[in-house]
Amino acid sequence: MSVETSPQMPRVETGRKRRSVLSAVAILAGLAVGIGLAEGLTRLLLPAFDPSGRFEFTYPVGSLVLGKPGLEARQVKNTGDYDVAIRINSHGLRDANDVATAGSDDILVVGDSFTWGWGVEAQDRFSEQLQILTGRRTFNLSTPTDIDGYAALLDYARKLGSRAGRVVIAICMENDLHLYGSDPPEEPPPDNGDTLKDWLSSHSALYLFAVTAVQQTPWLRDIAVKAGLIVPNLEGIAKNDYDPAAIDSSADRLQQIAEQYRTLVVLIPSRALWVGNSHSQAIENRVHTAFVVALQRRGIDVLDLQPVLEAQLAPLSYHFANDGHWNARGHALAAQAISQHLAR
Repeated sequence: MSVETSPQMPRVETGRKRRSVLSAVAILAGLAVGIGLAEGLTRLLLPAFDPSGRFEFTYPVGSLVLGKPGLEARQVKNTGDYDVAIRINSHGLRDANDVATAGSDDILVVGDSFTWGWGVEAQDRFSEQLQILTGRRTFNLSTPTDIDGYAALLDYARKLGSRAGRVVIAICMENDLHLYGSDPPEEPPPDNGDTLKDWLSSHSALYLFAVTAVQQTPWLRDIAVKAGLIVPNLEGIAKNDYDPAAIDSSADRLQQIAEQYRTLVVLIPSRALWVGNSHSQAIENRVHTAFVVALQRRGIDVLDLQPVLEAQLAPLSYHFANDGHWNARGHALAAQAISQHLAR
C-alpha cells in the first residue's frame, strides 16, 4: 500500500523553517540590544571603565611605538593593583622635561615598560627620584621595546636636539636578552582568544567591568584560574634558557651604545630568580651572572640590582602583587642604588 505525499507538506516545512529563522534572528537581535544597552549604561554610570579613557601606545616613530602626543589618560589594572594618571608630552614620551633641551650635564634614562613607570605615578618613577637625589636634570626615554629600541630612542632624542652624554640603560632580564642583528624568529599566528580579549579591552566598558569583578572577587577568580581563563601572575613569568650566543649578542649591542655615550647599564633582575623550582632558578642565576661578566669584560659600567633587591629578603615585595612591574617601593630602591653608584 503506497502513501501519497500531500502537496501541502513542503509548505508546512517551509513555514517551520521560516519561523525558526525568524525566532533565531529575534533572539540575536534581543541579545545585541541587551548588550548594547548594558554597554551604554556601564559607560554612563561607571565611566571609570570606559576604554576610551585608558592609555595605549599608538604613536609610531620609526621602529618605535610611543604614546600619542598631548594625551592625558589613565592606566588601570583590573586586579586593583594600580590606577594612575598618564600624561604624554609633545614628543610621545611620558616626561615633564623636554629632551630636546638636554645638555651635557643631564642624564638620559632609557628602558622598557619598567623604566616608563608601568603602574606608578610619574613622580614615583626612579628617573624622577634620581633627578632629586643627584640634582641633575633627568629625562625619561622609555617605551616597551628591547636593546635595539633603546638605541633607537637615543637616536630619536639626538634628532630632537638632545646633547646629553650621560646615559642610564635599564635592562629587563626577563625579556631583553636575545640575538641582535639577525632576522627575528617567525612569530606564531596570534591566538584568536587573545585577539578577542585585546579588542574587548580596547572597546568594551562592559567587558572591563566584568573582568574587574571577576579579578577582585576571590571565589570567581578561583573558578577562572581553574578554568584556565586567568593565568596567575607568577606563573606567567618569561624564563630564560642559558644561551651564550644571546648573552654575547646582547652585551655586544650594549657595547655599541656605550661607545657613543657615557653609559651605566642597570640590570632589572628576572622574577624567575625567586620563583619556580631549584633547577629553573639555577638556570636564571647562571644567565644573570654570565651577563654581568659579559658586560664587565667589555668595559661597560654595570649596576646589578639583584643583591639590592634581595637585601631585605623579600625581593618580590618590590613588585605589584598581580603585575610583574615594580611598585613605588621598587622604584625608590632602584633610584637610591643608581644615585649612589653614579656618585662614585
